Parts: sequence; C-alpha cells; structure tokens
Amino acid sequence: MMKMSSRPKARRLVIPTLIMLLASLVVSGGLTGSAQAGAKLSVPGAPSTSSGSSTSPGATQRPEVLVVHLYFHDNAERDRLATEWGADEESTQGGYLTVWTDRPTYNRMLAAGLRAEVDQDTTRQANNPNLFGQQSPDTFYGGYKTVEDMQIFLDQEVAAHPTLAVKVDIGDSWCKTHPGACTQPAPTWNGYDLYVLQITNQAIPGPKPVFWYDTGIHSREIATPELAMRFISLLLDQYDSNPDSHWLVDWHDIWIMPMFNPDGHHMVEAGGNSPYYQRKNGDRDDGCTIWPPSGGQLGTDLNRNYPFKWNCCGGSSGDPCSEVYHGPSQDSEEETQAATNYIRTLIPDQRGPNDPDPAPITTTGILQNMHSSAQLDLYPWGWTGSPAPNGPDLGNVARHTSATNAYPPGNGYQACQPPNCLYAVDGDAVDWSYGELGIASGTTEIGGGGFFPAYSTIDSSLWPQNRGALVYQAKIARTPYLLAHGPDAKDVVSTPMTVTQGSPSQLTATINYAWSGNSFSQNVGAAEYYIDTPPWAGGVAIPMSGTFTSPTVPVNATVGTTSLSIGRHILFVRGRGANDYSGFQTWGPVSATFLDVTSPNPPGTPTTTATSTPLIPTATPILPTSTSIVPTGTPVPPTDTPGIPTETSTPVAGTQTQTQTQTPAPISTSTPCVITFTDVPATNPFYTYIRCLACRGIVSGYDDHTFRPFNNVNRGQMAKIVSNSAGYNEPIPSGQQSFEDVAPNSTYWVWVERLHNHGAVSGYTCGSPPAGPCVPPANLPYYLPYNSITRGQISKIVTVAAGYIEPIAVQSFQDVPPSDPFYQYIGRLSSRGIISGYDCGQAPAGPCVPPANLPYFLTYNDVTRGQAAKIAANTFYPNCQSPSRR
Repeated sequence: MMKMSSRPKARRLVIPTLIMLLASLVVSGGLTGSAQAGAKLSVPGAPSTSSGSSTSPGATQRPEVLVVHLYFHDNAERDRLATEWGADEESTQGGYLTVWTDRPTYNRMLAAGLRAEVDQDTTRQANNPNLFGQQSPDTFYGGYKTVEDMQIFLDQEVAAHPTLAVKVDIGDSWCKTHPGACTQPAPTWNGYDLYVLQITNQAIPGPKPVFWYDTGIHSREIATPELAMRFISLLLDQYDSNPDSHWLVDWHDIWIMPMFNPDGHHMVEAGGNSPYYQRKNGDRDDGCTIWPPSGGQLGTDLNRNYPFKWNCCGGSSGDPCSEVYHGPSQDSEEETQAATNYIRTLIPDQRGPNDPDPAPITTTGILQNMHSSAQLDLYPWGWTGSPAPNGPDLGNVARHTSATNAYPPGNGYQACQPPNCLYAVDGDAVDWSYGELGIASGTTEIGGGGFFPAYSTIDSSLWPQNRGALVYQAKIARTPYLLAHGPDAKDVVSTPMTVTQGSPSQLTATINYAWSGNSFSQNVGAAEYYIDTPPWAGGVAIPMSGTFTSPTVPVNATVGTTSLSIGRHILFVRGRGANDYSGFQTWGPVSATFLDVTSPNPPGTPTTTATSTPLIPTATPILPTSTSIVPTGTPVPPTDTPGIPTETSTPVAGTQTQTQTQTPAPISTSTPCVITFTDVPATNPFYTYIRCLACRGIVSGYDDHTFRPFNNVNRGQMAKIVSNSAGYNEPIPSGQQSFEDVAPNSTYWVWVERLHNHGAVSGYTCGSPPAGPCVPPANLPYYLPYNSITRGQISKIVTVAAGYIEPIAVQSFQDVPPSDPFYQYIGRLSSRGIISGYDCGQAPAGPCVPPANLPYFLTYNDVTRGQAAKIAANTFYPNCQSPSRR
C-alpha cells in the first residue's frame, strides 16, 4: 500500500562538508581476507577506535591517498581485478582500472606481480591540503543536501504543486528496519523512509507511461541526487513556462527517487570536512561491521543485489567487506526489495523468461539510474558483452542520450555495454529491469572528475550536460523501442506566440534524423501537429509542409485561430521516417510550443475560456529552478543576453567603439506601458516588480515572449540588472579586465566591470575552488558569470551599489547571526523593507526559536529571475509605479 508523507522530519544538527577528493579511503573491496579488510586508516575529523563506534570528532592527520592505474591484459583479467581490488567506475578504455587506495594496498598489488602505476597528477591533487578546510565552498551547507534536506525539498515541491506531485513512501532503509543496530555515526540514528516523488497531472486520467529515475544508490556519488532534484524542478517549477515540461507532466507518470541509499549517504555526510567513502548501504549483519572511520566498508552494494543474474558471472564479490559485495542472497536488502516490488506495480512484465527472448517493439516504460563518474551511457547487458535481444534499440536510446547534436541534446558521453567499455557487473538494476520486465533501461555515469566534485560543477557542467538526456528518456517512455526509430522534432516555434483570435500564427520546426550515432537514420517522410490534444489521446493530426527528401527537413504550417478559444493552447509536433519498421510507422517523440490567443473584443467584453489548462504558477518556488533546455556543454552566450536588453552607447572620444548599456533616456511623450510576458500575468507575485524594470528598459523577455520568473538568475545577468538599475553608465576602457573569466569580448564584461569599479563585486581568488587556475602574470580572480547567485550575494551587491553603509546592530533573521559574512548587507536591506524572509516553523524555514521567533532568510539559497527583479525594483525604485514608459 502507498504510504503518503506527512510533515517533514526534523533537520539533523550536523555541519557536513563535501570535498573534491576521496580522503577517508581504504578500498576494502581490494582485500581478499577479513583481517586485511579491517586494516585501519586515519581519517581527519574521525576517531581512531578498534570498535568502529563514533565519538566526538578530533583532529587527526590526513592519510596519504594514492590514485592507481591497475593494468590488465584482457577483459577476463579486467573483470577479476575490478572485483578483487574494488575498481572505481572510471572508463577502462586505456587498458587499466582506476583504484583510489592507500600505499599498503598499492604495495600488495606490486607484490602480487600486477602492473600498478600511481597517477601522479591526480594523486597530487588528492593530497593537496588546500582542498580541505572549514572555508571550502564544497560543503553540504554550501550546496549539497543532506538526506533530511532532500526530504524537505520533496515536501516543498509537493506543497508548491499539490495537484502535480505526491511524495510516496515505498519502504524503509536497512537501518530503519533494524532499530538500534546502526550506532555510527550517532547512537540515536535509526534509518530513513525511502521516498519517491510521483509527478503527473492528477486531473488527467491514465493509464500513463512510466519513467522511473533513481540516483544515490552508491551513496558517495553525491552529485547524482543533485541532478535528480534539478530534474524535479525542471518539470514542476517550469510546468507553466516550459511546454515540454508541461506536456510531460500532463501525459506521463514520472517517478523520481533522488536518494536510493539514505543510510549510506548519512554515513558519507558524517565525515564533516572529509566525507566518508561509503559506497554501500548500512547493512552490518553479514560479517562486516567496519565503517569508514575505521578503514572499512560495511554494507551491501545495492547495485549488485538485484534479483536477475545475481552472483552469476564474476561481476560482484562474496566478501562482506568488499565494495562490490552482492549480499547474502538476491534481493536481500530492504532498499532493493522496496524498489523492485514497487516498480513491478508500475510497469508490467513484457519479456519472456529466457535470455534470448526480446521484448516487443511496443513495450512501454523506461528506467534510468545514475552513477558517477566514468562519463558513460550504459545499457544491457552488464553481465555479458554479448548483445541483449533488444540490443539495437537499447543501443540507439543510449546513443541519443549521448549525442550532443540530438534533440534534446545529449551529454556527450560514450554509449556502450558495461563489459565493452567498463567491466562486467551482475545483479545490477539495469539488467534486472530489462531482464525481468523487458523495459528500456540505462545507466548514466556522469562526469565531474570524482565522487566529490565542487558543488559549482553541478550547474556549470553536470546539469547542462544531462538535462536533455533525461528529458528525451522521459519523452520516449510510452514506447521507447519504437520511438527510438523515429526522428527528433526540434526548434518548435509559433510566430507570433501571442495572436488575436482570428489571426494566424506560423508554426515552424525541424524534423531531424541526422544526429551522431543514429543506427536508424533515414529520410523524413512526414510531419504533423496537434492542438491541445496529443496523438495518443485522440487528437486530430494536421499535416505540416516540407521537402521530404532528406534526413533533416524544415517544416511549417499556418495555424488558424478563428475557432480556438481565448487563452493558452499547446501545439504538439512530431515527424516520422519514410520507411516503416515491424509494421509500424516510425513516428518520433513530440515536442511542443505554446500559442496564446487573445480576445479581439474591447476590454470588459466577456470571452470564452481556453480548453487547455491555464498556465498560472500555483505558488512561488523557493528552491532553485533549472534553466531551459539548451545544447550540452559550456553555454555560448548570445550577443545579447535573453531577458536583459542591450543598447548602444555613443563612443567616447579616445576609446574604442563598443556596445554598452546606457540608462534609458526619458521619453517626452508618456506611452502606457503594458508588459506582454506570457508567463507573467497580473496575478503573478512578481508582476509589479518585473513591470517596473521592464518599463524602464532594464529587463526584457525571451524570444518566445516569456520572462521565466522562476528560472535562476546567474551572476552575469544580475550584474547587468544591478548596474543598469543603479544608473552606472560610464564607458569602460577596451583593455580593462578585472576577472580571468570575463574578458572584454564576454557578454557581461561591461556590467561586471562597472560593478567592480564601484566596489560591488570582487570575485573568487584564482587557484582555489570554485575559481579556476591562476594565469600568470596577472593571476586575476574569477567572477563565474554563469553560476547562480545566492540570496546573500545579491544582498551584498545591491547594498553596495545603492550606497547603504549604516551599521546594523539588531538581528533580523534566525539564520543570519552577526557572525554571518552577509549580516550587515542583509540587515540594511531588511531595515528598509526591501527583503523579507520565511516565517519560522513553516517550510522552507527552520523551527521557531523563542522568544523572538525570528523569520529565516536562507542566505545560501539561489535567486530566481522574479526574486531578482523584486530586490532590484525595491532597492532602486521604491514604491515603484509604472503607469507609463519613461
């Protein structure tokens, strides 16, 4: 039975810190005897005890960590060594396994006659003491969420989107089902519930195709849950502004499990500034009770415990202290039992019982899990290098997941079967979901350079790389094998997106088979669109025009609106190949765009209501939202940043001609100012502030007529908003450069330089995270213009730009004490009524603390575009009224 969540659990009082390397490491999986597995390793911040019990953290010397390349001669030796020595999930294409270990273990490798070489560069980085410390930005408080924080995040999303999301308890972790057994890292710790977020529009009946996506099965792979939470934000927080998010939530049943292994993650967090290298779950009754501070690896590898090909083929270990220990029996662990039992209720068994039996081409459902950090898109089989019965279809899905020129764009990783590019595994999740149920299944090994990447890496590279891949997998969940034979529909645009009823709109798109690695590429045969009702729900197909003689075809149609009701509509576009497959037409997945139809009648005349769901935000999102789907890799900014207008200044004598922003000059004739952002109606909580800035030319919208108020604002965009709002318009000499990553040809250069000239921004010192390397001779700091900006940072920037300098003596927020680096800036804005916080005792704030019961500010939460507009408008245009453009 489904257990519904109640109130969020109390936050645990720990201050865990994530670092960029594996510090408290002994690779116990590389030891064949329990005595060897129990060898101790000194860990900073953790006690050295014989019993493994936890005491108060103490300062101890950091052990030497070696990153070793362990070479093999053939795949059989590779798989044996991977199991014996606990190889990390890194590519093996170079002819070696990667093992993070200590010197005694390295010496045992050499004594065994193995070719083992220390990776000097990575080892040097791993032992760099400057990467550790209380001020490291890569801390849980600096970004990475604890288990409790993840559960609170799910509660917040449900509260904000009660008709679209449900938090479902599918079972209990090992430690929760064994109360009193888990005495590390704290005696009172008794495990967790296992939560999955179901995302679907509850007003639209099913059945709907299922997309299951889980992360965190290996608890030390801390970046993967962050991506799951960003995918949740993409679907829910952009439901009203992103047409693909909208239809996916309406018509699919999406299940996201950010934390598969909460007991293990809890142990990782407990390392403080040196996260513990715990991979497995909390199970400690199978013969290994050593946990990371004592130099061990208790628990079962949940990704070797699934009930398909369990312990079949040398892809796991029977040593309880091995990192790839498969458990005492298949499906023995509470976590795998919960997942397998629940997934079976969602997706039917569609494949025969024998290994060669293929699943039918019409099989429904898709499963995706995520690991780090080998940069691979893996598909079944993992237990053998021979192709699975549906191998061509599985491979094509994985290659689309990888292809950066597909739509949505892939992650750029290598697509392969594990034995052919990594090593063999048995009893893993993907082989089970395909082997038992027949569903299209895949594992993505994200990048990041290790298990503990800098938190800034999530938004700067890992999320942009993998966002499109996740969207594509969700899109094809209805019949993934069949849809993998179809083309992409990309660049779907209605022009104009807002039209008066009776006026036409031009619908354009590109139907594309020509993405890298597509085994099923052919000429496009046709394209069609649907209004409001998609093809699988009985919608009426309307043909689109194009020259159907190549694998890539631009298509178009004129959309008449005379018979369309007033309001927002959604247009679905799809294409198909010229040739059928297995008796089916080769239609690809749909992509969508919005079309808004306005009334031709005078104001006050009654009009009809659109049949599609009105797209009005249900609540103001509190947590960061993801950005729109863009090609993978480092984004190349456009000449003018969407959302903020650029104007050309008159060149100053003696300086090079350049494009710079000037404060818009007053216009002598007042013209009524009406903003036309389709996603910022008058009911939007940020409408007044966005209109205030838009009417002054400080912000504008995107090409699709949206403002996207719930998307995060980045540091470069914020520099532009604040600089323009403050009236800074001095020319910047063409050669001036204050930051290594903001050169004169950069999009945000002039506005960042202006803020720097006025002392409002300083940046990050080169050579230390999150900045990049020092570049002699200038050794400039870094600004990180494409990183999100936090509530504390924006408070500092606008306070300095506005010239507020008075001292603050009264604490306004419970979580901003006088010792907080942003205390003065936040206090100055609060005293002027420019900012406010969140009431204590209510999510996302913390508990009320008598007698003051102060609100919470959440200094380190990211800022959205709507929130940025509110802060800028309140600071520079208090009591803003914009009856006319001026």
